[in-house]
Amino acid sequence: MLTDAHCHLGGFSDEEMAGFGGMLIAAVSEDVDDSRRTMEIAAARRGTLAFVGIHPWRAAAAKDEDLAAIEELAPEASGLGEIGLDRRYHAGEYDAQLRVFRHQLRIAREYDKPVNLHCLGAWEECLDIVLRHDVRSAAFHWYNGSPQLAERISGYGFYLSVNAAAKVQPGHAELSAAIPLRSLLVESDGPYEYRGLRLTPLMIPELLESISSRRKMPREHVELAVAENFRAAFLG
Repeated sequence: MLTDAHCHLGGFSDEEMAGFGGMLIAAVSEDVDDSRRTMEIAAARRGTLAFVGIHPWRAAAAKDEDLAAIEELAPEASGLGEIGLDRRYHAGEYDAQLRVFRHQLRIAREYDKPVNLHCLGAWEECLDIVLRHDVRSAAFHWYNGSPQLAERISGYGFYLSVNAAAKVQPGHAELSAAIPLRSLLVESDGPYEYRGLRLTPLMIPELLESISSRRKMPREHVELAVAENFRAAFLG
């Protein structure tokens, strides 16, 4: 079973989504309207897990009524995401990011939902905040922290995803072999465009081949482990 642990399905056309076949996809959202669209997609597309939330880049514009709307959606959603902190981009909006992040973590804890995290430039900080909020499960999307921190994250029973952009991001590709297999997820973050690539779930098979080669493991073994991790992270 192919899985995509972090994808913005609302950015794809219906025709494109039809080409994703039977993949299990964790569909994340960026704001309230996007969250509602994600919920609609999940209702129509089998194998879609709807994550609702306010992205850290949208946090500064988020109002109390937006957070209330996310909480209204949360009981029927599969999780909260894409939520978190970003100290690389929009760093000047950090206080707003932190307020919105903490609020959404409280929602996740209240409704016993997993979280799908954006932690660019703030990996360890996000981990510490997530631990303080005692959420059920957490996936650190497009992980680019240190191997040592990856071990720590894994030790808490959380998950880290490798993005299909690893083919043009050497450091990230190296991490695909360092992340403990028990915590490894794969993702597209589609339809994001990165270094000339338009990322899509269709890139997951090639990513699995690359990870298998780096880890010197059969592709089937890695794919099975990743699928089991997906279920444990988001469906357990």
